[in-house]
Parts: sequence; structure tokens; C-alpha cells
Amino acid sequence: MFDDNPNDSGFLPVGRRTVLKSAAALLSGSALTSAPASAHHYDSKIHYEPQVDEDNLMQLAVEGHDVLDDGVKLDLGSHEGYIRLFSDTLARVSILDPGEEEYESRGIENGRDDWETPDFSVETTPDTIAIETDTITVEINTELFGVRFLDENGTVVNEDYLDKGSSGYVPSPERDGTASDSTSRSTSTYVSDENETDSETGSSGYASPTQNDVEMTDPTPNEPLPYVYKKADEDEAFYGFGEQPELTLNQRGKKLENWNTDQYGYFYTNDYVYASIPFFVGLKDAGAYGIFFDNPHHTVFHTPQVANVDGVEETYDTDAGEDYYYFVGDGGQLTYYFAYGPEIGDVLDSYTSLTGTINLPPKWAMGFHQSKWEYSPDELVEVPHRYREEGIPLDAMHFDIGYMDNYRVFSIQNSHRQALQSLSDELPELKTVAVNDPGVAVDEEVDVDGDGELEPYGPYLEGTANDYWTKDATGETFKARVWPDVTVWPDFSRSEVRSWWAEQHDVLFDAGFDGVKNDMGEPAVFQRNSSYDWTMPVDNIHGTGDDTMLHEGYHNMYGFDYARAAHESFDLLKPDDRPFLLNRNLYAGGQRYAAIWTGDCVSIWPHLQMQLPMMMNMGLSGLAFCGHDVGGFAGRPSPELFKRWTEVGAFIPFFRNHADTHKKQDSDLPRNQHPWTFGEEAVEITKKYTGLRYKLLPYLYNEFRDSSESGKPIFQPLVYQFQDDDEVRNIADQFLFGDDMLLAPVVEAGATERDVYLPAGETWVDFWTNEVYDGGQWMTVDVPIDHLPIYVRKDSVIPMREMQQYTGEKPLTTLQLNTYLDEETSYSFYEDDGETNGFEDGEYNMTKFTVTETESGVVTFDSQVEARNYDDSQLSSYLLRLNRSRAPRKVQAGPTKYDEVTADTVEETPNSFAYNEDEGAVLVHIPADQEHKVKLFFNGHSRGHRQQ
Repeated sequence: MFDDNPNDSGFLPVGRRTVLKSAAALLSGSALTSAPASAHHYDSKIHYEPQVDEDNLMQLAVEGHDVLDDGVKLDLGSHEGYIRLFSDTLARVSILDPGEEEYESRGIENGRDDWETPDFSVETTPDTIAIETDTITVEINTELFGVRFLDENGTVVNEDYLDKGSSGYVPSPERDGTASDSTSRSTSTYVSDENETDSETGSSGYASPTQNDVEMTDPTPNEPLPYVYKKADEDEAFYGFGEQPELTLNQRGKKLENWNTDQYGYFYTNDYVYASIPFFVGLKDAGAYGIFFDNPHHTVFHTPQVANVDGVEETYDTDAGEDYYYFVGDGGQLTYYFAYGPEIGDVLDSYTSLTGTINLPPKWAMGFHQSKWEYSPDELVEVPHRYREEGIPLDAMHFDIGYMDNYRVFSIQNSHRQALQSLSDELPELKTVAVNDPGVAVDEEVDVDGDGELEPYGPYLEGTANDYWTKDATGETFKARVWPDVTVWPDFSRSEVRSWWAEQHDVLFDAGFDGVKNDMGEPAVFQRNSSYDWTMPVDNIHGTGDDTMLHEGYHNMYGFDYARAAHESFDLLKPDDRPFLLNRNLYAGGQRYAAIWTGDCVSIWPHLQMQLPMMMNMGLSGLAFCGHDVGGFAGRPSPELFKRWTEVGAFIPFFRNHADTHKKQDSDLPRNQHPWTFGEEAVEITKKYTGLRYKLLPYLYNEFRDSSESGKPIFQPLVYQFQDDDEVRNIADQFLFGDDMLLAPVVEAGATERDVYLPAGETWVDFWTNEVYDGGQWMTVDVPIDHLPIYVRKDSVIPMREMQQYTGEKPLTTLQLNTYLDEETSYSFYEDDGETNGFEDGEYNMTKFTVTETESGVVTFDSQVEARNYDDSQLSSYLLRLNRSRAPRKVQAGPTKYDEVTADTVEETPNSFAYNEDEGAVLVHIPADQEHKVKLFFNGHSRGHRQQ
């Protein structure tokens, strides 16, 4: 019955150099073409879209300037301008009303006072003011204000587009608050039954207005809109922009918006989804640069037009020209940051130095998670047991909102409390994650602990007594419907409210939950009318006193502060444990508080295809710990789609199978979305690739650690490492898993082969066969249903370990060092306890491995201790693995000669080596305390078979 699944449309063919071949192939015969185009929960496009009247741009000129300790202050007549230097590659540009303070949002972790100003000089001419550092020069045009950024060679990296005027502010266009003020290109991919109801509460959860439709005009009709126009090169590419539902990696030609919205079943035609990251990376011949428009209002980026559309034409909807782009906010201040590379990694380093990096999560959070909306209590216990029986690794089960007493946050039904206790008794190693929502039911008595007795409902009573709720335009507590019929929302803009919310988590942690999923923080509100799209009215009020603000300007920060509050709960209640928090909605900088997933994707092939560029661009926006619902959330996948999705899912940073409730599925579709749902082959494929992820955990853990230090992505587009290779700039269906593993998943129904590009400048090794390939070539490879093409960069080390059924099942005693040697490679291996925050106090070990080969065929392995402060390490040996066509004639470490043994005994025999003919590999068992370099003597080179 699965083959007839209407939600498993097998279109969007994958071509040689692009995900999409034609719009016709996309749209013909698709169930999606019948989706309604009206504005509703699944097709939200009601909020005002800020627009620029290009005939009314400002004409600011520099009338004077003052040199400051960290830059210059500009007299722009009606406005003041500031150029601040944070480093010799990072600058901030602001245009303000006279006397106005420069804005830094909550997304900034390290503000102006946290940076050491670089050395700089200021030179003036009649037409320009030039601020020069060792790396960049910021050149200011004075006659018509404009900013130009040049590299150390004087090459222009980025500059304002002045043909239409200067950057500045434009009047807000007239608008009356109706949906017609936005030009929608939205269509839905998945339409739910609007009459569905929850069997226990009678609540539909969707499509049920809780207030009468209101006529609400723009609360700030005269607020000017900040905007910036920039020049663009003909071949300039654009990446990042956070979470954007696009099928392309390169976002040139697109209109990209930021307005956090609960977009169930979104598609590439939605203008915005759950998170707002107004940051992008530009790539041109002069190198890479980044711009962060630090404005939490609704913002829009119009990237330059493309000469030739590649893919779905309707998604290329920019209003910019071919030689310029612009961005605009629906209010707020004109403040943006410019970061110069020249490498993309340099840009991300500056951006995450400003906004923060991910925190190193607990190791179990990198394992496999299982989830579903409306698991029964019995299923919550049975499912992880079945995973153990099938031999598929599993680390965490998620409890969705059904565990609460009638959707009352911070309460637990007795049946689910018993399920939680059963898991603790029977599978004590299993971690559990509780979903949470920001909406608090207006209810004075609730069965909080599931004992059948009503008791005072602290969250509502305390929040009311302390006046902690968000206000409506009249100053009264805002009430509406979300999961409970009448709900109030905490005002997370206030630090005392965040601290109070953190305290409420004791109910969850005392019950035994290990992590928290923060859902619905857009904030989602179940009401539909002409003024706001399933969220709060923009004239709601947050803050108090001088900190009072409208929801219009705070909306995109709500989920960010929601994550901050939950993060504080760990500081307060679990101070020794690393937090695991999962958010659906964040603002720039939110990566330092929570992981993020891409919301309610759909179980169809186009959504699998779309998740790859979405996540790659999120990684290029600082959101390194990101994931999506493997298998799709809405609907159910076919067996083929599930298998292919699981193969790629095993290599995303946050790996979770999550499915929608069975109550919303057609009767002929399965209740659940487990590997065994789709047959034995699906079980074996899941076991193979989930098991490989667990074998690769030493590699993955080190990638997470590096990301927490540098801000680099873990799920990387090829362009991140190979920006000088023009061929990779638009590749959206291949990615790098960490720095050294290239994956080319199958994302097309019925595919038996696919084209793979290996980037130039490197030599690549097939992970499965050890065949060697030159980079800079396309090739066609076979992809049977259980095969995911994986390639490893030459001169790299991939640390691996034995497979476990969960992280921490077995101590790491032997570290396998898969070494893909050409001439020389090195790798610094990091180890800590994987659970506590002791690493922040230096409780970790770091060992650097170096492997070299001479022309005469002598391979040398050396290990050097760089840090040794983690006392509980049980790592006692290394298993060096080299791809070779024959065994060495001898292996020796100083005076110690290694014994040659069989391949099946080498792991048990220290100071030994073996040759595995089946794998074409040499294995050397090296004690971790080996003081001498280990030398392998070959009779000339004996590397693996090379394919041209």
C-alpha cells in the first residue's frame, strides 16, 4: 500500500549539476498543485512586508566627521553616522537620529566593549574619508554618503550602490493591516483536516479562532524603514540567511524574509518560516564577506537578479537588479556589521565571535533520537525496547505534548509519569526529552503530578500575581488560544520572567527528564484573522518602563529569549550537566542556547531535497547544531523515501526521527514511522547507517568541539571548503560531514545511479571500496537502495570506535585511526567525559597524531600529548589503519619490533600489526603510552588503486 502513498511524489529529478531540471517536472502531476493559495495557518503571509520606495531614497552627505577611539563619527545633517572597528576584519555601520544610542540586539554576545580595537589610521581627501587597518580599508564617500570596503591590496570587496541614493531610512508605505499589503507567493504542501479534534480535550489545535476578527491598523504607521543598497558583481553568490525554505544553496535572485511563523507543511513558496537570522555570506572573486543586519523587526533581503534561472522560476522573486541588492527592515535602527574573509570560514569566525558559537552538547545529544506526536504511554516504553531488540542504536526518546495534563505546561499525566519510570527502571541509560510550550493555560487548579488530585497551578497563579504576562495594546494581559482554550504568554523580554520560567523546570527535571524541546516559540497563537498570521498582534506590549517595546519589534526575539530562559534552568537546577535544548525558533546568536530543527517538514521527496540546502545555509549562519525531522513530519513516507532519508539523516548534526500524529493520517497509512514499519530492508539500512554514525562518534564529537570553538558548520556545503572551485557554488545535494567526509545522498525517487562531483585540488578515496579518485571531476556512480556514496579527503584521519547501542555503553579503550595518507597528515583528538561542564575548567585530553610517508615508502606515526587533564579516560591503545595493497615488511617503535598477527587478533594484541586482504588495509595496534615513533617499512609505495 505504501507505493500508492499520495504524499510521496517522486518528482524534482536530480541532475548533474543542479537539484532541479525544470519547473515543469516539479509541478506536473503533483498533488501540491491543488493546494489553496489563501492565507491560513499552512500558508502564512499576512504580516506587513517592508518595502522600499526607490524614488524616495535619502540623499545623505557627510558634512563633517570626528575621529573616535574605534572609528569615526559622521555628521550626516539630519542624521549621525558611525563606523566602528571591532577588529581588522570586522566593522559596524550605523545611521542614527542625532543623540540616539547605537543598537546592539540580544543576539550579540560580545559587544563593542568586548573587543580590542585594532590599530588604524584615518586619511581624508575632498571626496573621501578612509579608515585603514592592517587588513581592510573602510572608504566613506562624502558627497553622497556611501561606504566601500577594500582588502589589503586595494581590491573592492563590498560597496554601497549609490545610483538611487544613499543608505538610510524611507517612509513607511501606507497600509491598513490587511493581508493585501503583502504579495504572497505561498502555496501549501500539506493540508490538514481543519475539523480534526483531539479525542481528550476536544481541541483542534488548528483553524479555531479564539477572538473575533479585528480591524487593526499598523501600530507604527510613521516609523521610517531602515534600508541599505549594495553593488553586486555579475557572478557574486549569496549564502546563509538562516532558515530559508529554498531548494537552492546559492540564494541569488531570491527575496528572503525574516518573520518567525508556525508554518506547518511549509514549502519553497513560503516567504518565511520559524527562525530569523538576518546574516549572509557574499562570495566573489575578491573573496568572501559577511553582512549581519542586526534588526529583529521583519526584515527582507532582495538579492541580485540572475541572468538565467536554474530551477523553479517562481522562487526567483527578488525586486533587485542584476548589479545591486538591498535589505530593509520594518522599523528599528540601521545598524549592520561587515566581516571580511577572504575565506568563508574567516567570515563565520568573525560572525560567531560576535554572536557566539554553539555550546559543546552532551555526547548523548549527538546520538539517535526517536519521537512522535501522540505516542501512547505504552508506545513510549515499547519503541525503545524494539530498537534494542533490532540492534539499532538509540539514545533518546522524546515525550510530546500528550504527557501534559490537558496541555498544561509543567504538569505530567500519571500514565506518562509511569512510562517515564518504566524507562528509568528498564532502560536506565536512555535519555528522555520533554516538549514544552510558552503558552500557559488560564487555569487555577491542575493535576500537576498526575495523582488524580487538583492542586493550585503555580505557573498561572505565580505569573499572574507577579504580572509576568505579555500585554495587549490596552495594557491588559493578552489572552488567546493555543493548545489550551485560553492561554497567556510569559514576557520573556524581562530577565525576572526568564528566571522565574527557569525555576518552573523543576517539575520536569525532578520527574527524570534530561532535555527540553522548546516548541511554539514563534510565538504560535491559534487564531486566524486579517491582522496577524497565527501569532500575537504586533501591537502587543513587552517590557516595562524604559524597556517597553511593541511585539512588532520583539516578535523575532521571542523564541530567542524563550531559549535563554530554558538554558537558565540548567544553570539553576542541573548545574553540573551540559544542557540539551531544542528550539524551533531563534534569532541570530540563538546558537549559544539551543539546537534547532527545521519544523514541520513533509514526507515527500521535495522536502528531503529542500532540507539539504536549508541546513547547509543554516550552518553558514552560525546554527551548527541543526537538524530536521528524518522521514518527514507531516504525512508518512514510502519505504523507499524512508530508507533514503534515514541514510542521509545519520549524518546531520541533530538526528531524530519525528512523525505527526496517526490521527491525521489516511486510514491506509501506517500508525508510526519506525524502521520496522517499512520492512526488514529498512531495518537493516537503519542499522547500517545509524551504526556507522555511532562508530564515527569520535570524529563527530571532535567536529562539535571544533564548532564550539570556531563557529564552523558541521553539516557543510562544498563551497565552505572549496570556494575557489566554481563548480561547487550551486551544488545543493552533496555536503561535507565535518571537514573531511563528502556525502552524495540520493534524493530522487527510483534512482539507481547519480552524478557526484569531487572538488578540485584534493584527492578523494571511496569510503566503501578504498578506490582513489582525482578531484575536479564529475562521475556517475551506482546507488542501490542501501548505498550512500561517501568519499574521504586524502591526507586526513577519521577517528572511529566500536559500535554501541547508546553513547556510553562501552568505554573508549581503542581508538581506530583510519588514515588516508598521501604524504603527511595530522589530527588533534579531543576527549572529555561527554556529560559535565568540567571541560570548561580544562578537564580534557588532547593528543596530536602525525602520520608521514617518505619517498622510499617508510610511514611514520607519532603522537604528542597537548593536554592531559581528563583523569577518567580509559583510552589505552590506537589502531592505526592504512589503505595499502600489501603488508609492511616490518613495524618498529624504537627498539620494539611489532609482531605480525592475523587481522582478527590484532585488536587484542598490543605492539602488533596485521594485513587485512579483504579490506586492503594495514592495521597496527599501538599502545597509547608508546614513547617512540612507530615506523612501518614498505618496499616502495603501496597505496590503494587509483581511478582517474
